[in-house]
Amino acid sequence: MRTLSLSSLCKKLSNSSLVLSLVRDNRLDDILRANRISIYFLGLCLLSTSLFSEASAQDSDTLEVKPSPLQGFNISGNYRFFAQHRMFTDPYAVEVANGAPIYLGERSILVGDASQLPELTLNISGKPTSKTSFGTDLVVWNQNDGGFNYYRNLQLGINLYGSFSTEHANVSVKAGGIHWHSMTPFTMKSFSGYNRYSVFDRNPWDPQFKEIDKRYGDYYKNGAISQDVRWAQQAVQGLIVDITELPLGLSANILYGKTQNAGSAFTDLGQNPNDSTSNQFIKFFDNTIPNNVYAGRLIKSFKKGSVSLNTFNRISYSDELATDKIQNSINTVEFFMKQKKFSFSGEFGMGHYQDVYQDLGTGEMVSLRLSLNKNLTKIPIEIHAYRISPNVVNNNAEFVNTAVNETTSAAAGSQVVIGANGVLQQSGSAMLGLGQMANNRQAISVNTEIDINGLILSVGNSFGKEIENLNNTITYGHSINGLTMSRFWRWSFPSNVGPYNRKSVLFRGVFENVALTDLSDNGEVINDKHFNNIETQLKYKYNFLKAQSYFFYLGSYNSVQSDFSPITVFTEDAYIRHYSHQIENYLKVHPKLIFAQYLGIERVIGNYNTQVDIESGRPRNQEGIGIGFGIDYTLAKNTALYLRHRYFTFEDRSFELDKFSGHETTLELKITF
Repeated sequence: MRTLSLSSLCKKLSNSSLVLSLVRDNRLDDILRANRISIYFLGLCLLSTSLFSEASAQDSDTLEVKPSPLQGFNISGNYRFFAQHRMFTDPYAVEVANGAPIYLGERSILVGDASQLPELTLNISGKPTSKTSFGTDLVVWNQNDGGFNYYRNLQLGINLYGSFSTEHANVSVKAGGIHWHSMTPFTMKSFSGYNRYSVFDRNPWDPQFKEIDKRYGDYYKNGAISQDVRWAQQAVQGLIVDITELPLGLSANILYGKTQNAGSAFTDLGQNPNDSTSNQFIKFFDNTIPNNVYAGRLIKSFKKGSVSLNTFNRISYSDELATDKIQNSINTVEFFMKQKKFSFSGEFGMGHYQDVYQDLGTGEMVSLRLSLNKNLTKIPIEIHAYRISPNVVNNNAEFVNTAVNETTSAAAGSQVVIGANGVLQQSGSAMLGLGQMANNRQAISVNTEIDINGLILSVGNSFGKEIENLNNTITYGHSINGLTMSRFWRWSFPSNVGPYNRKSVLFRGVFENVALTDLSDNGEVINDKHFNNIETQLKYKYNFLKAQSYFFYLGSYNSVQSDFSPITVFTEDAYIRHYSHQIENYLKVHPKLIFAQYLGIERVIGNYNTQVDIESGRPRNQEGIGIGFGIDYTLAKNTALYLRHRYFTFEDRSFELDKFSGHETTLELKITF
């Protein structure tokens, strides 16, 4: 037998099929003895050949290897530690029982977010093919009660995404768990506003960046900060189909399922002792009563604009036999046109609400928006006008329902649950932020923004009127200390609470009810309600220690009165006057460190045509103050610490029990990956 050289042997042994044949023919031992090499040297030979002899590997026959099962699989998310310490110097009376006020404890310590958001979130996604993918999440939350029981569950469920292309269209499908989706302002969308808000208090979902000051730089430059996918969207559980690239420039969107305002009650099997599969994390619908929505859009795109036909419908029943129908429908046309010096957009249509107790008939709705370029008017100007009938209700749209008492869906089961009927129940005639719409109202707003050598001035003015006098209540929120006040009620969102039963708790906010007294002898509203709102904002960027720092001011001036006024009323002619001022400053003292300062002042004043205190005989006279400082510090890549301390005080000088003051400190450690 011919003896092989070592180099030739290594080359030949790089072919795995040759090795197998040598073993099968019992010739491998002969070759090794002839070349006087050990099996260890043979291993080194094979290793070096596989590493450095790429050409030989390409020429040889290779075994088929199964792709990795984790190929196209991704996990991301964040860990968020949150702690809060609150100490009252003047405790708050959350209620009055048997004529005696019940006060909150002077000291409260919380580890874990009272906003009901988890500590650890894992976003899990996979892409088995180029046209299909799935996504889910896992949240872990320790209640920090001294035990080892963790809350573990899905947050958005298990979502499936798929797409395919045909000769005539591209189709994408979303199904399964919760998706965040938007259509048009009158059909399905959340209000995003004109980006006039405080950035001192952090939201649990706020992202973080490599540059510690990017949050404030973005707000200065864009008037907004980066938000997650939920911003201006609505939650949908069901099926969403998008069809694009249709002939004639058409596209379509179809939706069927449940929204956050059309849900159902669940049965917790973990509390059923007769169920052999009892598990605290397994839930089924309590009943099969329909409470669903279906919606769609057909969009025609042009070179400089678009037009769409839109519909949004909800069907449910108020009885367990599913015979008494609750029906709500919205049908609109939306358009957009952009020219060189201006753009014009709007939406108009009809809405109808009906249940076993009332059939409101058809109501009109229209919203028009004209944006003028500064090349045409020297400064950019946006004009927005809208009118929404009191007969129109859609709690999934941008506008607030202040006119219709909805009937509860029987899908809520034995207990009314949030989402089974509509979170936004009638809350009186609301004082809203500039640009926010409401049914039973018509209004016009004008906005502009001017940049004067780096000083950005943003101003807006709005005036509006209710269409019909349907209630004798006005509602308003608290921009100063509203977040602090909402934390007085942990884990719940009660209505008509506080020492005078007039506060209602929202997610990270509180609003109050004001009763009017200028009524007819039989208690009917006799005067119109006119609404005015002025918003001002200043943003300034400057150098501090050779680093960029930022100064922000936000002012809001609101009034409600019985007569028309083009601007906010600052006299006692107004039922309610609501003013607020917020000043924020952010000093970048180090590439990893920012010092934050905050000052907020709020005044709410009522006249004698509103409810007065029995003891003092005076209407509301409220003052709220917030003074805060904070630290943003980057610990490492994708890891930062946020400290906030606030002194807060609130007092209604006419209503003795409506007051509180104290200190609040929050610490947030956030890691993103």
